[in-house]
Amino acid sequence: MFDTNIPDTTIRTLPLHDETDLLARVAEGNGRAFETIFHHYRPKIYSYAYQLFGNAQMADELVQEVFLKVWLKRDKLPHILQFNSWLFIIARNQVFDMLKLLAKETTARQQMARLLNPEANLVEDQLLDKENQLRLQHALDHLSPQQKLIFTLSRHQGMKHEEIASRLNISRNTVKTHLVHALKTLRDILHFHSDSALLVLFSLWSIC
Repeated sequence: MFDTNIPDTTIRTLPLHDETDLLARVAEGNGRAFETIFHHYRPKIYSYAYQLFGNAQMADELVQEVFLKVWLKRDKLPHILQFNSWLFIIARNQVFDMLKLLAKETTARQQMARLLNPEANLVEDQLLDKENQLRLQHALDHLSPQQKLIFTLSRHQGMKHEEIASRLNISRNTVKTHLVHALKTLRDILHFHSDSALLVLFSLWSIC
């Protein structure tokens, strides 16, 4: 879709002489102006995504999706005061979407494994019924964006505290603090529902 043949190790961005004018031209459908914006911000978005995913293909996919959204929403550009902040909000939301997709793909693989071996994971199947999954997702939605991201990286992708700290450029203690607060919030919400099966599963999950 876009020309992403920029060395992945290159963080230097191309200078913009008049971003406001460029964005106005992008809003009018000017492809050259859009290409200039793309090549200016692409290294920053790629670096942000690569730090989170540690995967070049996923980072490049995120870049593509982010700038596709920019192009589709180009009519809004003249009204955006801080384009850089707006762009990174799109990138952050795309990270969450991709992490959710990864979680769904993992669940699909687990379900396929159960079909091939129906006697395996019988207890887990009984615990993770549809209602409990909805309750757990509801609880996750109460976390702050940072807590939810760190929790997802830890529990869905199996990353260690040190790996998360390195990806997000924060300290290991900060990662641990966010996880502790996230687990407390989830535990409080799930206790409110008083569902013993879900609480048993969550207790096992929280000590993994």
